[in-house]
Amino acid sequence: MKSFQLSITIISLMILSACVQIVQPSVEHGTALAVSSVWDMPTKFPAGSTFSLSPKYVKDASLTPEQIKAIYQLYGKAIVDKFSENNYHFTESSQGADFYIGFAIALSDDLSDKIISDKFGVTPGLQTKDNLQKGSFLMYIEDATSRQRVWRGAVQGFVQEDLSSAERKERADTIVQMVLSQYFNSLN
Repeated sequence: MKSFQLSITIISLMILSACVQIVQPSVEHGTALAVSSVWDMPTKFPAGSTFSLSPKYVKDASLTPEQIKAIYQLYGKAIVDKFSENNYHFTESSQGADFYIGFAIALSDDLSDKIISDKFGVTPGLQTKDNLQKGSFLMYIEDATSRQRVWRGAVQGFVQEDLSSAERKERADTIVQMVLSQYFNSLN
């Protein structure tokens, strides 16, 4: 019995440590990213399954509605592209979807780590840095039939205000790729 408990503890620690990844290419320049994810249910959707997006918005955001729309379009497209690369099919209608992908984007002034932890349950824990605004990208996958959450992931990084539109697209693609690599790698 004691060896069984020890085995369970070791396996649990290995799983937990595999779910958190911190990529810090340059904290000084604000390009550091922290990623974390967790599985809620052992549900896997086969290739060819259909999904729809379900964006979530923070009330009283400090960004303008135009800025929010542009950011959500950028990240929504990156999500659709990544799932399409993995042989899933996007539908605009939630009616025919096998699963939903919910996501939210927020600045730390609008959504603190404590609120993220309390409400979402996954916080990468990127430490704040003087004069840099921290942002969070939260994402979850929900089974359309059971309405149960299957997987959750989060990425935190520092806002890069001086990027061109091409660089913003590349950064969004990188962030979505980082969190979804934890999802797709665990499917194999």
